[in-house]
Parts: sequence; C-alpha cells; structure tokens
Amino acid sequence: MKKRKPAKSRFRKIIGWLHLWIGIITGVVIFIVSITGCLFVFEEELFDIFHSKITHVAETGPQKPVSLLIANAQKKLGKDKPIKTLVLKNGVNKSFVFEAYEAKKPDEWGLSYFSQVDYMNRVFVNQYTGEVLGIVDVKYEFFNIVEQLHRQLLLVKPLGRLIVGICILLFVFMLLSGIILWWPKNYKQFKRSIKIKWNSKWKRINYDLHNSLGFYVLPAALLIAVTGLVWSFSWWENGIYQIMGGNDKKLFRRELPALTGTADTTLNKTDAIYAKLRKAVKNDWEHLVLNLPDESNKQAMAFVHISNNKDGWKGASYFYFDGRDGRLFDTMPHEKKSLAMKWRNSNYYIHTGGIYGLWTKILAFIASLVCASLPITGFLIWWGKHNKKYKNSRVATMRSSIKNRPMVHIF
Repeated sequence: MKKRKPAKSRFRKIIGWLHLWIGIITGVVIFIVSITGCLFVFEEELFDIFHSKITHVAETGPQKPVSLLIANAQKKLGKDKPIKTLVLKNGVNKSFVFEAYEAKKPDEWGLSYFSQVDYMNRVFVNQYTGEVLGIVDVKYEFFNIVEQLHRQLLLVKPLGRLIVGICILLFVFMLLSGIILWWPKNYKQFKRSIKIKWNSKWKRINYDLHNSLGFYVLPAALLIAVTGLVWSFSWWENGIYQIMGGNDKKLFRRELPALTGTADTTLNKTDAIYAKLRKAVKNDWEHLVLNLPDESNKQAMAFVHISNNKDGWKGASYFYFDGRDGRLFDTMPHEKKSLAMKWRNSNYYIHTGGIYGLWTKILAFIASLVCASLPITGFLIWWGKHNKKYKNSRVATMRSSIKNRPMVHIF
C-alpha cells in the first residue's frame, strides 16, 4: 500500500505548480510592466536632460504676465487646441509649460491607446521673454509611450488596465508563493540561499539570481505592486481609501460660491489668480499645476506640492479660485487633509520611488529591474528542467529499445 504524502508536501507541490504556470502565463506582461516602470522612475530627470533647450531658461529680467505667456502659447498652438493647464517647477531657470489636451468620445475608441486621444500637447514658454521655445506632442512622446505601455500595454484604457491589473494581482501571488517555496529549513541553509554562487555553472547562477534577488527586493516589489493596482481597479483604490478613514473622494472638489461682485472676462483674471497663488504658497513648493478657468468651467483649481513637509507623506495642498473675479474662495492645506487624502496624493510617488528623493528612486529602479528579470530567470529554470526530463526520457526509451531488440547472430 502506497504511503500518503504529508499535507505540507502536497501544499508545496500545489504552490509550486501554480507558481510555475501563472508565471509562464503572465511572464510577458510582468516583464513589459516592470521594464517600463524601471525606465519611468527617472522620467523627469531624463526628459529635462534630453529637452534642456526648452525646459531651462536664463533669467534675463522680470517675468512676463501669465496672460501674455498663455496668449503666445495659444497663438503658436492654434485656436482649435485651447490651453487648459499651467505646469510649473520651482526655480528661476524653469520655463512655463502650458498643456492642451482632448480625449475622443468612447464610441470613437479602437483597441489601441492612440485611438483614445484626440491631441495632447505641451507648450514650453520662456517666462522672461515670452518666446515659445517648443511644442511637444505628448501623444507620441517617448516617455509617455513608456508610461502607457506600463499602465495599459498601449491598449485602450478599460482593456489594457484590466489585463495589467489582473497580471499584477497574480504577480503578488507569485511573490508570496515564491518566498514560500524558497524558505530555507534552517539558518545554515538560509545563509547559503541568500548568496549568488558566481563561480558555479550558468544554471546555478541563474537559479540563484531568481531566488536570491527575488528575496532581496520582495518588500519593495510588493509595495510597488499594491500601489500600482490603484490605477487598474477602483475597488482597490476605494478599499484602501476606506481603510485609511476616507469617506468620499469628492472632498477634493469644490462648488463655486455665489458671485458677490461684477464678473469679468476669464483671461483678465488669470494674472490675479497666479499672483494670489504664488503669494499663498510663498517659496515653499516644488511644483504646481493650475487648471485654468474657461467659459465652461469658471473654477480654477491649483494643486501644489510643498517642499518642507515633515509628516512623511508627499505634501500637497489645494487652492480654489473663482475665475469670474479671481477670488481665492477655499483652500485645502496638506496638514488639514485626512490620512486617506495624504495617502492618495502620495501613492504615485510611493509607486515610482520619488517619495523620499534620489535614494528611494534608486531602490524602485533596482526593484523594477529585478522584477523584470524574474520571468526570464524563472523560465530558464523551467526550461532547463524540462529539457533534462525530455533528454532523460529519450535516453531511457533508447535503452529500453536496445534491451528488447532480438539478438541476431551472424555466422
């Protein structure tokens, strides 16, 4: 009578089987998402290096009025692409960036990401001379392509983000099942397991790269994965939001108050809005995004990342302006936000490694690079074992055939 295998052995066998086949099924997606995430970590720095002629300017005098900079940018871009947003980094040598974008209607979408976007442009303007330095077509810009590959595999958003989200959920299982399969029996084995034996054969080195590097990056990889799921599944985002005590994401929005004075044209109030915003934030900011008011949306909301925040989160404050009279009618300073709001404003920077500066970016880069290698090293481990079994099977068949062959005597 055959002895039954212990439950622990059966459990490891099931986990191993799931780890193998889920890895093979999701491997290509995990590689694409990880390698693009690795590239995107230093997107801002690399973009500034490659486009330094339009992102950096020399301080040659007083800054021109924002309304004039908008007018110059709009003239260069054309009236059919209205400017909606001002993006500005702190620094006297930074150019002003104006964004114009429009999405297509869902019934016009195809299968690719490109079918969603009508246009997406950034106009870089010298704040001291008013000169338009250049226009970037973000729709086809390299780092935007990298980002869309990372988020939705260059597919239309509902489909691409669903595929990526499912694969990342399965990747979380892969990380946890991998640590279960790897876990050593004792401390002596643990010490051997965390080292890479570089003087061994390539199969052993590949095995160590898969297991040891996977162990080292596990905490960072899990953090990157769970923060990334926010963009794939609203239930995941809402779940974290609720756990952290958030009630409703609509708290980020505000309703315009009743107009107390005489309304003026929107453009005439842009300079007043910008001046009040800069006065409110003083010089304690890293970069700001100001949604410009227009005829369809009279509200101007500013999102400002503050620089001297000490609570561990990425500091971000909101300012709400009435585009009809330029009045600052409400604020949401970082220190008064709920824990859930602070997390939501920090999630992107946790995911990309920018939360604490250069060292966390380097950590995210390394973790993403290792995650990209895991499907490759894992596949090579499986392929080596599969080939070995196949070769052993062929040898056994040949030996059996030779053994059973009738002996022929030649006289």
